[in-house]
Amino acid sequence: MSDKVPASELRFCSVERDGAVATVTLLRPERLNALHPAAHHELHAVFEDLAGDRDLRCIILTGTGKAFCAGYDLLDNLETGVMELAETGFAGLTLRASYPLPLIAAVNGICMGGGFELALTCDLIVASEKAVFALPEAKVGWSPVGGGAQRLPRAIGDKRAAAMLLTGMNVTAKQGERWGFVNEVTAPEDLMAAALCWADRIVECAPIAIRCNREVSRESFTMPLSEALDPGRWPAADEVMRSEDAQEGKRAFAEKRKPVWKNR
Repeated sequence: MSDKVPASELRFCSVERDGAVATVTLLRPERLNALHPAAHHELHAVFEDLAGDRDLRCIILTGTGKAFCAGYDLLDNLETGVMELAETGFAGLTLRASYPLPLIAAVNGICMGGGFELALTCDLIVASEKAVFALPEAKVGWSPVGGGAQRLPRAIGDKRAAAMLLTGMNVTAKQGERWGFVNEVTAPEDLMAAALCWADRIVECAPIAIRCNREVSRESFTMPLSEALDPGRWPAADEVMRSEDAQEGKRAFAEKRKPVWKNR
C-alpha cells in the first residue's frame, strides 16, 4: 500500500503487492463479506489509491472465508437504518464506467447481489467450483443498484440475464462458465494460482496496448459496427502503433527475447 491509505488503518479489506499485481481481499467473513457503508468508503479509498500507482498493472479481488461477497449488509441496514454506497458504487467500483487497471475477480464462494455486481465490474472472473452467483434483490423487495441490471445482459444476453434478475435464481460456477460470465472454473485450492496466472499474462503485455484494448472493446460494444470500425474513432490505437513499446515489441520478437516495456 502507498501512504495514502496505510495498511494499518484498513479494517474491512487487506491489500498485498506481488510485483505489478495487487490483491485486495474482503475481510468480513462473519458477515460473508457483505459490505456496509464504512466498508464501501474504505474500498473506494483503496481503489482510488491503487489507480494512481504507476507501478501497478493488475488487481485481483477476492474474499476470505466462505464468500467472495454476499452483497449489501442487510443486518447492518436493519440495525442502523442507513443504506449508503460510496460515490463510485458498491465496494467503490460498480458505478465506475471504467477503471484504469485490469481487474480480476477470484470468486471463492458466495457471490450474490452487490457481490455479483462487483464481480461483473471486473474484466475477468475466475471462480472456484464452490462459487455460486445470484442477483436475489427482488426476493427482498430491492433492485440491483450497482450496475448488475445493466452489465449482466451485456455479458450473457437479455434472456439469460432476465432469468437471473426476475427469479433471483442461483447459478453455479460451471453454469456461469457455460453462459459466458466466468472465464475459468478451478478447484478451490487452485483459485488464487489461476487468478495470478491470468494476472501474469496481462503483465507480460504492453501496458499501453492493454489500455487501448480495454478502451476500444468497452466503448465500441454498443456502437453500430460501421461507427466502431471507423479508424478515426480510436486515436488511442494510433498512439499504440506509434509508441516506443510497439517498436520494442518488434525488436524483442526479432531477437527472440522478452520485451522491456516503457509504457510509452
